Amino acid sequence: MAESLPWDIVVDILSRLPVKDLLRYRSVSKPFRSLIDGPDFIKLHLKYSQRTTSHLGVVFGGSNFLSWVDLYGALNLTVRRLSYPNDIGDGINFLIGGCNGLLALANRDGDMAIWNPSTKRYWALPVSFPGLSHPSRYFHLVMIGFGYDPISDDYKLLRKINLNDQEKGQDLGFYSEVAIYSVKSKTWKKIDDFPDHFLYRRGHGVLVGHTLHWEANRKSDLSNLIFAFDLAVEDHRVLAMPDGEDVVCCSRLANLGGCLCVAVLRNYNPYSKKSERVDVWAMKEYGVKESWIKLFTVEPSEETGGPFCYVVPVASFKGGGHQILLDLDGERFLLYDMKRKRIEQVKDSTFPGKGNTLVCVESLIGIDGDDQGQNTKKQAKTNKNDQGKKETTKKR
Repeated sequence: MAESLPWDIVVDILSRLPVKDLLRYRSVSKPFRSLIDGPDFIKLHLKYSQRTTSHLGVVFGGSNFLSWVDLYGALNLTVRRLSYPNDIGDGINFLIGGCNGLLALANRDGDMAIWNPSTKRYWALPVSFPGLSHPSRYFHLVMIGFGYDPISDDYKLLRKINLNDQEKGQDLGFYSEVAIYSVKSKTWKKIDDFPDHFLYRRGHGVLVGHTLHWEANRKSDLSNLIFAFDLAVEDHRVLAMPDGEDVVCCSRLANLGGCLCVAVLRNYNPYSKKSERVDVWAMKEYGVKESWIKLFTVEPSEETGGPFCYVVPVASFKGGGHQILLDLDGERFLLYDMKRKRIEQVKDSTFPGKGNTLVCVESLIGIDGDDQGQNTKKQAKTNKNDQGKKETTKKR
C-alpha cells in the first residue's frame, strides 16, 4: 500500500505514529529504516507531537521507581512502569530533568545518564567531579538542570557541586564548581564566572523554553527571586517574583503549557511540613514581572486529604486548559477545574513512592550525535571505567 502512495504522504502518515510503532516499521524495508532513523524525520515527528500535544505523558519518579501516565486526549491513569537503566555505576535511580523525550537521571554516587524511555537507549555521562579520589572529600550537588540549546542544536546538562575536605571532624577547605555537559561534544566544560551570591532552595532546575529556573534567595537580604540560566547563551539572569511574593517564603516552580509558574506556600511550617494554602501564579509574558497573574488557590479540604505541604501544576488538558493536573506533595495527582474553581480527586493516582513529576513527549531523539543513539551497555561500561577511584569517596 505504501508503494502506491506518494512518498511525502507516507512521511506525513508515519510522522503521526507513536514511537513503538515506528520502531517496528523500521524492519519493513530499507527506505523505511533510513527514513525513520534520519535526523530530519526525527525532528519532524517531534515537532508534530509537540504541536498537537499527541504522544504526551507525565513521568513521575523517585528513588527506585519510575512510571508513565498518558495524557493524550483525556486523562488516562493507566500507569505504565518504566525501568531505570541499572548497569551504570551502582544503578541509576533518580529523575532529575527532561526535554524532548530525553530524561536526565542520576544516583547518589553522582553517576548520571541521559535516557530515551521510548527507544530504551541511553548515554552514561563521564564523571568529572574534581578531586573525588581524595578519601576525606565530601561533595554536595547544589543544583542541576537539563535542556535543549536550539542555537547549537545541542542538549546540555548544567551541574553545580560543592566539595569540602574534612579530616577528624575539621573542615580543611572548600571548593565549588559549575560545569555544563554537552551531548554533542560529549564533554564537560567549566563555567568560571558563575555567580555565587545566591542560595538555591531546590536542586532540580525547571525548564521553560531553553532556560532553566531555580527558586533562590540573595545571600545579602534573603529576598525571594528566580534564578534563570539560558542554555543557548550560557548566561544567567534574575526574574522577579509576583508582587508581594518577593519576601522570604517557600515556593515551587513549574512549567505549565510553556509558561513559568510558581506555587507559593502560605504560612509554611517547616516542622510539620504543612501549608495554610498554596497560591499558583503564571508568568504570561516571559521575563515581564507585570505579566504575573494568579491562576488559582488550593486550600486543605476533604479532596486534598486534609493538610498538605504543596501542590504544583503539572499539565493542562481537555479543551485548552480548563483542567489542571496537580502534583500533591510528590505523592499523588489531583485535578483542578478552572471553570468550576474546585478540586477533584483522581482515582488510583497514588505514586508508588515520593518523587518528582514532569511532562514528557515520546520521541526518537538519539544521544550519540547522529540521532540514532546506538549505544547502550557497551558505552555504559566504557564510561564506568572512568569512575575508578570514585567508589571509595564518601558522600554526604
